[in-house]
Order: sequence, then structure tokens, then C-alpha cells
Amino acid sequence: MKLVCILLSLFTLLFLGAESFGAGLSKKKILISVGDLKEETDSIWKKHMCSQVYTIANQIVENGADVTCRNADTTRFQDPELTRLFPQFNYHMRILRNADDSVSIEVTKLQRIHRTDFKTLGWNFKDGEKSKVTKEEAIAKAVGNFFYYVDNEEAFKAGLLVNGVQESNEIEYDQEKGIFKNQLTGEPISINKAYSLFEGEGERKQNYLRTGVEIGVLLSSGMAIYYKNISSNQADFDYGLVDGIKKKLNGEAFRFDDNSKKANYGHVYAGVLYYQEARANGFNSLESFLVSFASSTAWEFMEYREVLSINDEILTPIGGYVIGEATYQISCALLQKDNLAAKALGYTINPGLAANQAIDKFKSGDKYKGQLDCKKPRWEDISVYIGLDKGQKAYDPSVHQNKLVGMDATVVNIEDFQKPGKESKLVYDTAMAKMLVEINGNDGVKDLRVIAQIVAAAFNQKNLSIDESGQLRGYNVILGAGSASTWNDRGTAERTKAEDFYGTIDILGASAHADIYYNGFKIKADFGFYGDFTMVKSYSLSKFLEGNPTGLTGQDTTLQKRGYYYGMGTTVLGALAIQKGNFEIGYNGQSSQAKSINGHHRYEEQITRHDNFNDSLDTHRAYISYQLTKNLKIQLTREYNIRTGSINGDYHTNGVEKRTMGTLVYKF
Repeated sequence: MKLVCILLSLFTLLFLGAESFGAGLSKKKILISVGDLKEETDSIWKKHMCSQVYTIANQIVENGADVTCRNADTTRFQDPELTRLFPQFNYHMRILRNADDSVSIEVTKLQRIHRTDFKTLGWNFKDGEKSKVTKEEAIAKAVGNFFYYVDNEEAFKAGLLVNGVQESNEIEYDQEKGIFKNQLTGEPISINKAYSLFEGEGERKQNYLRTGVEIGVLLSSGMAIYYKNISSNQADFDYGLVDGIKKKLNGEAFRFDDNSKKANYGHVYAGVLYYQEARANGFNSLESFLVSFASSTAWEFMEYREVLSINDEILTPIGGYVIGEATYQISCALLQKDNLAAKALGYTINPGLAANQAIDKFKSGDKYKGQLDCKKPRWEDISVYIGLDKGQKAYDPSVHQNKLVGMDATVVNIEDFQKPGKESKLVYDTAMAKMLVEINGNDGVKDLRVIAQIVAAAFNQKNLSIDESGQLRGYNVILGAGSASTWNDRGTAERTKAEDFYGTIDILGASAHADIYYNGFKIKADFGFYGDFTMVKSYSLSKFLEGNPTGLTGQDTTLQKRGYYYGMGTTVLGALAIQKGNFEIGYNGQSSQAKSINGHHRYEEQITRHDNFNDSLDTHRAYISYQLTKNLKIQLTREYNIRTGSINGDYHTNGVEKRTMGTLVYKF
């Protein structure tokens, strides 16, 4: 439970004001420098900006803010007076109107108390063609957020420490009195002193403090974007502040939302970022999932005007876990290679790990200090490929030829995997991770396919030996339980015939993997069966609309506005490959079925029709490859995507997409 509380406690402290921590604190002194490159001789804009900053500061800071606003010298490369002024202030905010009418704001913390305090932050504001929020409104919001942080900085740090002290050997928190104490002497200590002691403590398994800060930044950034696009987001407002919080807590606001598929993709990606930050700070897979779930829940309450989205609470933590853990295992395997390209790919797919390893490398000289597990050897088979894709979609009779790029990776986190020996054992934390990412299109991303699988816990048995020719002989079997996620997006024009996508969050299932070595042959087989939460564009939608003059009237708003539905179903994933010498032939397949979920939708009380939508996706991919060098091979692939759909047992629709792919594959 302490993991779930990290963000909820922080949210509560900030939302309620954290009076007990902020009382009696001295005023922070903020220096504001305003410059104008557009009209250097005109002081009206600069005076207006200073007046606006004063007003915002005094509205937000409870006891008033100590703000000094001055004219910035824009005629020189460096403002000479600042060096003299800096020692007198805690923060410096530089506001500059540029020649193109955009406004740049830069905040520098002049008197940093702790090592993790930020040094400089910056934003740039300009009016967008489609944005309904002016840059002046965005500036006011950013300036307000800055003063809110300044006025509640100690409360923010106290919220992190309340959870972090459980891992501390030097400080403790007296919940009854609301104070921090030195564990050795029992004497009360200030928040700043407690924070400094906590920062300086030795190695811990989990870095609660850094996790809270990093996820707090992610949530704050997300909220800034949310309010920047407040005009468009208002379409989702169903509640007021008190009403929204109350209905979320009593369950009345638990509904499926009607956001676009791209917004739902965004929630999965947000879950990946939450998960990666926790994983990079020493948490194991289960703990990182709980952090991701807590982050998702905190976000749902921050969006207090909207429904507490059931689909988001599945997509964000579970989708984030599956893809986040797969990218974590892949990146850790890549970072151990003496290969610049491998390291670049590893950090690209796991930016959370990249940032934290950079911090640890700078502070201690050991980039693995924050996550020792990542240093552990792993068995891996990781490839990237480029090529051409020639195909014909079911809804488009013309033949298309597109550029193709992808990554195919398998990582096994079992000690001595594929090494000679006889052994049976249980593995409790991520035995295996597999991931396929493939995009094609000549003008950006046209189609997207993602298949990620995680074996969370497994039984492993092997019986391997070296035969007379020096090759492996025997078998290696992994039987386990885990999760998966698949996304097959074959078009991007929403609610048109030129769109087909089928996404699954495979919540729980069983999987099996086997490697068999015999007489120079290597036979590899995979099988997984999962129960799904699905997001599917109905393949029968066009036929249904043609046969119903009233269209989708009375249906849930997700179908009416977006043309897709939330459902449940099953997915089977299978693969078989046979390798002999430089040649390999193989097959990969997916079979998924989905049925729409009726009930608990937004505006459920207004829904008058509950039609049953059914869809299926079957993918069959066969390939043959030839190894050119140790790291390069060429591969020819033939694929069939078979889609079917029906509504209420009628409007049956079938379609087949045929693809031929030629690729050059590089194995790390």
C-alpha cells in the first residue's frame, strides 16, 4: 500500500494546501526581468506584464509575494546588473517578448537548498492556428503554477518524505504531531534538514524520492498540456469540482469515456512512462505496476470534471506494465553490449532509464546504482529491420508499396538459459519478454503493429548437452503466466472506410516456450492464450450504417463519435521456427475474438440501443530467411490479415489483407 500512497499523498497535500507544513515560512524573494525585442522603445507591454505578474503572485501566495520587477537590458548579450542582484533573491524569472511576438519565460533557482532542486526551467508561448487558448492565457497559467510551487515548495517535499521515510535509516515521521524527527536522537528537525539527510543516505533498493519527483513532473506536464487545450477538453466536462470528486469516490462516475483512439494510445504511452520511471528507480515489476496504477488514478482525480474512465484505468497501468516491462528488459540487454547503436536503441525505447542512469553516472560514477537488476546478464535475440512492404487492403482494391521499419526482440531473464546442463526451477520476476514493433508508410506512419508479451512468473526445465559436433542437443522449456498487448492499426482516417484497427490489453493468460536442438536443427515454438480487454473498430460498421437510416442514434457516444467499441474477448498468439545452418523458416500467428461491452458508458442513462458487436482478427505470417553474416540476414515474408465482423448476428462482413515484405535484418 505504501507504493500506492506515493502520489495520492502528494496529491492530497498539494490539493488541500498542506497548511501544517507551510505555516510560518518566510517569504521567498523573486526577481522578475522583463524585456521586449519586438518594440524595445515601448514600455507599455513590459509594464503590463509586470502588473500581471504582481496580480497573479498576490492572488496565489497566501501572505503575499516579495516580487521585484525590473527592465531587462536586451541591448547586451548579458544583463550586467543581474550579477549584483542575484544574491538578494531566491528565484529569477526572465520574461522576453521576441520579434515574432512569441514570449519566452525562463526560471532560475538562485539559492538551491538540495541537490535535486531544479536549476533552470523554460517555456515558449505563441498563438497557434488551431488553439483556442491564447498565449496570454497560457502565460498566466504557467506563471500561476510557478508561484503555487514557490508558495508550497516545502509542502511538496514533505509529501514525498512522508512516504520516503519508511526506507530511511536517519529520519522518521511523527504522524500524530505532523513533524519529522532524527531517528537517533528523537529530536524534531525541519523539512529542509530531513530532505537533505534523506538525499544523502546510502544505497536503497527503491528510490521513493526520485520516483515521486519524476512522476510528479510527468503528471504536471500532462496537466499543463491539458489546460493548454482546455477549450477542446471542455467537451468531456460532466461534473463540477465537488460533484466530480464525490461521484468518483462513490463509484457513480465510473464510466467508459468516448475519447479518440489516439487519446487512448496516449494513455498507454503515459503508463509506459510511469512504469519505466519506477523500474529505473529500483522497483520490481509488481511494485512498478502499482506505481503506474497509482499515477493513473491520481490523473483521473486531477481530471475531476470528467468521468473516472474505466478504459483508462485498464489501458494505462496494464498496457504500461506490458510494454514498459518489455522495453525495460530489452533496453537492459542492449545496454550491456559494446555497441553504440545498441545503446542508442536501448535508451530510445526507455527514456526513463536513460535519464536516471545519466544522473547516477554523474553522482556516483556507476550508472547502474539506481537499478542493479538491469546490470544482470540476460539471454537475448534482438533485431531491427528495414525494407519494402507491398500489399492490398481489404477495403482498398489498389496495391500499395510502402517503406517498412521494425524491431523484433526476445529477452529471457533466466540464469544460464541455453547453456548446457540439466535443471528445473521456478522464476518469480519476469522470466521472459517478447516484443514486435512494426510501422510502414511513405509519408510518416501509415500502419502500426505492436505485439508485446510478458511471462511474469514461470517454471523452467532444461536438459541440454553438447554433442559430438560441438552443437547443442536437448530441450529448454518455459511454462508461465503473464500478460500481453497487441495493436493492429491498418489506417488512420477515423470513422471512414479507410480505417481498421484492433487493439487488445491481454490482462492475464498462460504461455509456453520451447527450444529443441537435434542433429543441427533448432526448433523454436511459442504459444500464449489470454483474456482480453479490447478496443475495436467494428468491421461491419459501414454495412450497418447502409442498412439503418437512423445510423447510430441511441448507441453509446463512443460508437457514435468514434466508430469503435470497448469489448472483451480472447487472444491466441503462436509461433514456430525451424533453423538449419544459414536458413530459417517460420510462422507467426494471432487469433483474436471480441464482443462489445454494454453498460457503464458515458451518458448511459441516454442510451436506448445496446446492439451486440462481434469482431475477429486472424493474422498468419510465414517467412524464410538467409544469414549473410553474423549480424545480417535477408528475409522474405508473406502475410494474411483476415478480419470479420457482425452486429446482432447480422451484417456479416469479411475482408483479407495480403502483404509481401522484403527486409534486411540486423541482429545486435
